[in-house]
Amino acid sequence: MNENSKKKVHYKKILAAVPKWIILGFFLVITIYPVFWMVFGSLKSTSEFYLNIWGLPKTFLFENYINAWSRGQLGMKYINSILTTGLFLLIVIPVNSCAAYALARVRFRGRKLIYSFLLVGMMIPGGVLGMPTYTVALKLGLVNSIPGIALVYAGQAVSFGVFLMRAFYIGLPASLEEAAIIDGCNRFQSFLKIVVPLTLPGIMIQVVFSGLNTWNEYFLASLMLRSDEVKTLPLGIMSFVGEYSTDFPQMFAALTAATLPMIIIYLIAQKQFIAGLTAGATKG
Repeated sequence: MNENSKKKVHYKKILAAVPKWIILGFFLVITIYPVFWMVFGSLKSTSEFYLNIWGLPKTFLFENYINAWSRGQLGMKYINSILTTGLFLLIVIPVNSCAAYALARVRFRGRKLIYSFLLVGMMIPGGVLGMPTYTVALKLGLVNSIPGIALVYAGQAVSFGVFLMRAFYIGLPASLEEAAIIDGCNRFQSFLKIVVPLTLPGIMIQVVFSGLNTWNEYFLASLMLRSDEVKTLPLGIMSFVGEYSTDFPQMFAALTAATLPMIIIYLIAQKQFIAGLTAGATKG
């Protein structure tokens, strides 16, 4: 192949890739721009926000963050959200991992019925279960309590977590556990030492997806958390929405402060998270 032919092939490859890059660029813009718009909006004055809603701020008002932190009492709500999400993950990760392993590996009567029941739980919208969940939580004394709402969140996340982890366990060769048992491990030890490390990407998907949902959850929190001492960040952000007006710059400042931890966690867990998504796509 001569030099001109090589150039033609090279140009054809570039032209063929142009539509792909345009599509990727479009989705990148519509994904990232709202985040930048929120950050830039948090640095404007209220009057400038309405006069220059899409552009860059003329003066960067970092005091919006200080005012928003004080007005929304975000310090305590930050701690409450961290405690709620952390306690939720401490409950849901071990429960889902063990339950999914039992459904994937242990043969017992009613196993398929239990799994089908959990799958049905994934199909019911959360809003439909709001009032029934609140009624049960009220009778159990879980209302207006951080451990109580974390337990309720964990119960709601069981279906997705078991469905996800079961796919990972089924994809693992049973010979790995058999070899561990031959070496002297019991089933639980082989689960902890062999299975759990190999399914870490699936666990990270739960941490990111379920943890993010819990961090941002508003509807159930608005029903169950009534005292200011136990309210979480989404409830604090709603304090910036008035009956007749909304302070958008301060609300955007609060939203930016609430979003930052999730972005940091995702960046830290990005490698495991992407590995889990690609692995889960090939396992049934």
